[in-house]
Amino acid sequence: MRVLETGTFRERIGSGLTGLALFAAALLLTGCTMDRPGGPATDARPAGSRAAEVDCGGGEPDTKRVYWGDLHVHTAYSLDAYGYGTIQTPADAFRFAKGQRIDLPSGPVQLARPLDFMAVTDHAEWLDLMFTCTEPGFSSHPVCRNLRAKSSQATGSSIFKELVNPTITGPKPEPTELCKDDPKACIAARDNQWARAQRHANEANQPCRFTAFIGFEWSATPGASHTHRNVIFANEHATAFPIDYIRYPRVSELWDALVRQCRPEDGCDAIAIPHNMNMGDGLSFDVETEDERELALRTRYERLVEVTQEKGSSECLAPYGDRLNSKDCAFEAYITSHSQPKALQDFSEAEWERMRGSYARGLLRRGLLARARTGQNPLQVGFVGSTDTHTGLGGFVDEAQWQGSVFGMGDFQRNMGRLGFNPGGIVGVWAEQNTRESLFAALKRREVYATSGPRIALRFHASAGPGGLSCEGPAPGSRTGKAVPMGGMLNAAGRSPEFRIEATADKAPIARIEIVKGETRKGDFRETVETVWSREGGGTHACVIWKDKAFDRGEGVFWYPRVIEVPTPRWSAVHCRREGKCAEFPGADRTIEERAWGSPIWYAPG
Repeated sequence: MRVLETGTFRERIGSGLTGLALFAAALLLTGCTMDRPGGPATDARPAGSRAAEVDCGGGEPDTKRVYWGDLHVHTAYSLDAYGYGTIQTPADAFRFAKGQRIDLPSGPVQLARPLDFMAVTDHAEWLDLMFTCTEPGFSSHPVCRNLRAKSSQATGSSIFKELVNPTITGPKPEPTELCKDDPKACIAARDNQWARAQRHANEANQPCRFTAFIGFEWSATPGASHTHRNVIFANEHATAFPIDYIRYPRVSELWDALVRQCRPEDGCDAIAIPHNMNMGDGLSFDVETEDERELALRTRYERLVEVTQEKGSSECLAPYGDRLNSKDCAFEAYITSHSQPKALQDFSEAEWERMRGSYARGLLRRGLLARARTGQNPLQVGFVGSTDTHTGLGGFVDEAQWQGSVFGMGDFQRNMGRLGFNPGGIVGVWAEQNTRESLFAALKRREVYATSGPRIALRFHASAGPGGLSCEGPAPGSRTGKAVPMGGMLNAAGRSPEFRIEATADKAPIARIEIVKGETRKGDFRETVETVWSREGGGTHACVIWKDKAFDRGEGVFWYPRVIEVPTPRWSAVHCRREGKCAEFPGADRTIEERAWGSPIWYAPG
């Protein structure tokens, strides 16, 4: 049953009311208050307090395990999700992540393996609109009536044209007509929706069992180019309101607002995770022209990037001359210009190279080159994967079970119309225990990695000291000082460093392990991809020690591992085979090589 159907009575109650009077009536019905977050909707603690670290027990000192999660999930609180018929709330999304069944029009869905953690990251730009037009507001404003009437897969594209695109993709970001009519009421609506979102996360959080992070998405889409960020908070202390692109249209303004509203002395900390760089047209990473303060804020907040999600992979683009034939960067490639897919042969070299610069590997390259110029690397980023699902179903990434994106979930024909989309990925975090404090600390130190869906266990360490690394026994602990884990910095390399890569397969065997290396050489950049382990037919476990014999200690370097499975059927093949219609959809019946990307390890001279 759609939430919309319960609105008739409330619309009758609210008929004739506008602005703040309408909100007062709606809030009385729901018991919400118009206080800023920190009141009844959140965990009220004295300013400056910090939640004490929970001891989950049972762990050995310096022992970490991998926890699985999704840091990019949208629910009915997001306009573009609700517009296509999503009715799952953040509370529903957290229940699904914990393993509970959700009943959809297409049938029940349930995670075979629950997640360990998740963040709901609804779009900050429309929280006011969604509070006003849906539960609990149910305003009779024409914008709201239109939204509720067209909220379905069949008519959701109208919502994009009428509400989504005008507010965030035009020459200047603008609020909706509803919020132009009564801006004070929309501020109240935004704050109350933000309080509800925080309450859902705090109520879902169960230390040692399941971690629910508070978050939102800053959805900058200038000229239809995606330069979005997910903001994830360390604990229950969050900003007074979600920072949106309409009021804060530059990424530096997002960082400045975080500085003002999320202060360490108040117990607040946050990271901002760029995503969909494959749809960003090379924008929003202007490290060559940013001043020192901007570079420092980028380094402080942007410690991770999302390399895979349902709208494609953002790991890398091949150089322009190799774009038609290279397989290095072909995995789930969804290559667009201004959000529209475009044939590879139609890109100019300048356009292609600009786009290439904001993919993850391009950012690593630009970071090394910036360090060669200035002595500082502002793009020392680790890797996460997530879904970007707009159905409220975080972690629902199994190719055989996935029912499609929000545009066509459960509808074969609609799904086949978006073959470039995929189930998305998840993030693995190496942490001591499953708590907000422990997991967030691991995110900040970049001891994390991305997968395209499988739960491949991946460990990556480096050492340049005496004694070296070994595959005998457990992975090295961080307290020994003999090894640097993924996301870390290799210092004072007096000899060629060696690397320990250990991977355990999930449901499909591992075919090969690769090391991607990038380095500066006298102001130029070089990158190589080397296979360091492979097995015909694949294997269930691999551990390899690889030494970088070409290492130059006078230059900046990064290394990261890719673990690649044997080919398995893609979701589109599963669907078209099931329907017996693969011949009708060229490109659907194919296999993919699922994979994991480890966060880089860096070396800098001096």
